[in-house]
Amino acid sequence: MEVAGGRVVVGERRPGDPPLPGDLQDALSEWGAFAATVTRAGGPEEQALLQRRGRQLAARVADVLGRPVDLTDPVTGTTESISVGVTGPIPRLAPNPPGPTPWATGLTVAAFFAVLVAMGDIVLCHAFAEAFGLLWVPANLLIGCGLAPSLYLMRRMPFWRWLALGAAAGLAAAWVVLLLGLLG
Repeated sequence: MEVAGGRVVVGERRPGDPPLPGDLQDALSEWGAFAATVTRAGGPEEQALLQRRGRQLAARVADVLGRPVDLTDPVTGTTESISVGVTGPIPRLAPNPPGPTPWATGLTVAAFFAVLVAMGDIVLCHAFAEAFGLLWVPANLLIGCGLAPSLYLMRRMPFWRWLALGAAAGLAAAWVVLLLGLLG
C-alpha cells in the first residue's frame, strides 16, 4: 500500500482477495489526498498523524484481506509490514505540557472577582436584612451552598480557576464583614 499522486495504490491483489468495503476505500482515498498535501507542506505533527493513520488503514486492509500488507510510509519512504489483527483506535498524541502559571494576571483577576462578589453579597444581604431581618443568614447560606459545586468544578480549568478562587474568597470576606456587622 503506497501513495502515488494523491491516490493510494494497494499492491498485489491475489485471486480470492475479497473486495475492500466502500468506507475503507473512501478512507484510503481521503488519506491519499491528505498524504499528498502533508508531504508537500506539512509540519511534524501532521506528518506524525499521517503516519499513524496510514498504519491504522493498513491494518484494516490486512484484516479484510486476511494477510499482512506492506505499507510504504509517504513521509520517510520506508516500507513496513502490517500484520493481521492489529486494528484499534488511533493512539493519542501526548498532551502538550502546561505552560507556566500566570500568577500575576491570575491573582489580579481573582482579586477583582473577590471584591465584586463580596460587594454584591454584602449589598444583597443588607437589602434582605432591611426587608426580612435575620433571614439574610439562611439566604446567604443558600447562596454559598449553591455556588460551591460550580466553584469546585472550576478549580482545575486554566482560566476559570482564578474566578473560582476570587468568588470563594469574596464570599468568605463577605461573611466576615456581615458577621462583624452583627456584633457592632
